[in-house]
Amino acid sequence: MSSLISCPHCAHQIHESAPSCPQCGAARSTTSSAASTYTSYDQVPWYRKLWFAIASVVLFMPLFLVIAFTGEIYFVKKGKLQTLPKKNKFIVLGIFVVLVLIRMQG
Repeated sequence: MSSLISCPHCAHQIHESAPSCPQCGAARSTTSSAASTYTSYDQVPWYRKLWFAIASVVLFMPLFLVIAFTGEIYFVKKGKLQTLPKKNKFIVLGIFVVLVLIRMQG
């Protein structure tokens, strides 16, 4: 039976023997990554959890950007620990830039 793992970059499910992710093209690291050091959501630091990321988007967007682009943001989906896909981080960054530009116009 084949075993699937989450890509550390986009959270797409890939086979454990795949050399790279077919979704984002990222090479699979042979060394231990931060995503593999946490075995449960309880081990993830509070500032790397999804609830804190959402709160920082609502309260102080630059804090989210610092957290998102200096490491991973973790959440649980279907009982498995996963990371926020990189594309989602860039979407939030784009929204932030648009809001800043709108604010500068007004």
